[in-house]
Amino acid sequence: MKLDPNHPRPTLERPGWRDLSGLWDFALSEAEGPERVRFDRRIRVPFPPEAPGSGVQEPWVGVAWYRKVLRVKPRPGFRLFLRFGAVDYRAEVFLDGVRVLAHEGGHTPFSLELTPFLGRPLTLLVRAEDDPSDPEMPRGKQALGEPEGIFYPRTTGIWQPVWLEWVPESHIAALRLTPDLKALGFHLEAQVQGEGDGVEVALFPGAKGEVSFGDKPWLEAHFPLAGGLARGFLGLPLKGKGEEFLWRPENPVLFPLRLRLLRGRRVLDEVYSYGGLREVSAREGVFFLNGEPYFPKLALDQGLWPEGHLAAPGLSALRRDVELAKALGFNGVRKHQKLEDPRYLHLADRLGLLVFAEMPSFFRFSPTAARRYLAELQAALERDYNHPSVVAWVLFNESWGLAPWRRETQAFLQGVFLLARSLDPGRLLVDNDGWEHGPFWDLYTVHDYAPPEVLSRRYAQGAFPLAPMGRPLSWEGVPEGVRPFLSEFGGLRLKGPTPGWGYREVEGEEAFLAEVLRYVQVACESRLGGFGYTQLYDTFQEENGLLDFRRRPKVPPERVRALLEGCEVRRILLE
Repeated sequence: MKLDPNHPRPTLERPGWRDLSGLWDFALSEAEGPERVRFDRRIRVPFPPEAPGSGVQEPWVGVAWYRKVLRVKPRPGFRLFLRFGAVDYRAEVFLDGVRVLAHEGGHTPFSLELTPFLGRPLTLLVRAEDDPSDPEMPRGKQALGEPEGIFYPRTTGIWQPVWLEWVPESHIAALRLTPDLKALGFHLEAQVQGEGDGVEVALFPGAKGEVSFGDKPWLEAHFPLAGGLARGFLGLPLKGKGEEFLWRPENPVLFPLRLRLLRGRRVLDEVYSYGGLREVSAREGVFFLNGEPYFPKLALDQGLWPEGHLAAPGLSALRRDVELAKALGFNGVRKHQKLEDPRYLHLADRLGLLVFAEMPSFFRFSPTAARRYLAELQAALERDYNHPSVVAWVLFNESWGLAPWRRETQAFLQGVFLLARSLDPGRLLVDNDGWEHGPFWDLYTVHDYAPPEVLSRRYAQGAFPLAPMGRPLSWEGVPEGVRPFLSEFGGLRLKGPTPGWGYREVEGEEAFLAEVLRYVQVACESRLGGFGYTQLYDTFQEENGLLDFRRRPKVPPERVRALLEGCEVRRILLE
């Protein structure tokens, strides 16, 4: 068997889940309870009501109501859970008119058990509240007012999959895999709810491009259960260093895993997952992958679509974005101001693409903003822990929500860095991408939208300009001996009939291609720790992509790929 690529939680999958995407009853109402709500429309979930794909297309939504009648029969020995991938921003769930759950956080998952309510048609209501003008809410690139500049139309309500999952009474609730290159294996921790003696783990041979379970496992192990946890180490039966089994973009080897919760010889639960054996680190601004210097060549990817805004039109659209980034020669993306759908991360795992994940920003610091941000950060670190493609977390962008700097915002930035390090010590952290770095960071990132010839003068020798975008790069001075990571540059627009914008403009397709190649050439030849070109595709009014918003190339992908693949970066890094 193979993992289901459509499964909304690809790192802990059970067969037999039921997708609830499709038409739901819908209403726009400020009502706090369902009694006075009149469901007079239909919406296609999981498209947000602001987006064309929803069938609603309302530009300004503060509160949205959803209704779905569920007809599910009980299954003896099983519990039924309703799961939400993401609802922006505050969700309240009602069953037969009674409020049973509230969740805050527009990018992170939550669930509700339905077992006690089965045996009759069940009316499910969801109230989604998303204040369009709240600057203390982690909102990323969603405009506080009318879309303009680098801020875009909003996303309210359900925008990731909703599904039903049957789970045994005793079951594996969570899985945490930590790769260990020195020991060539995985440290495993499985969290169990209910009874059981232990967890049996079967690891199948690694393969590129898919997660496929054969008839015979490569390795089997049994870990006893204590206090609801099964812990242990899975050492791969390899001879030598096993470099061919290490995950990297050029060799995305994944090891399928089957976990069974046992009581004696009886199987109480069975789930499927996978792991990638890879390690990342940084020294003096140089990125290391699996102990070797590696040059991240990223494209800025904002995870937006004309049909769905934050919501992908479907699995094929997610796959296409991964494939287009690779076709252009990039080995990674920076997912900008958005926690991406886990199905995208699964595709990045399988197809081989580095992901710099980024937390959505709030825009005014307060205790409320801090509480909201920290709750989503912890949930995001937990959700994405097992994806080998996620190699770094960008915690803040360009001081959004933190400036003007005060003692409390400086302390918050440092505290967030240390919290993220404690919860996910195996990934790199960017404290504040672009400028005004604090004392803690792994990669020293710079945003610089100067023309190519200026970038060449500034970064050819790996030096740091003092304030390339008019903002200082650090609170305390730029460190010596550290290579800059040019995480935003380019931003070139092909001048056309639409009123969009870019950081610079050129006229004519040939001039556009020549200038794009000049940018890439400068980045390749400069003494950098890595770079991120702005951007992969146009996003609404911001038309500075290598592709347009419909993902149609503006440049021949093979021309950009040939230049990126020809970068002599390994020689430069080892000098």
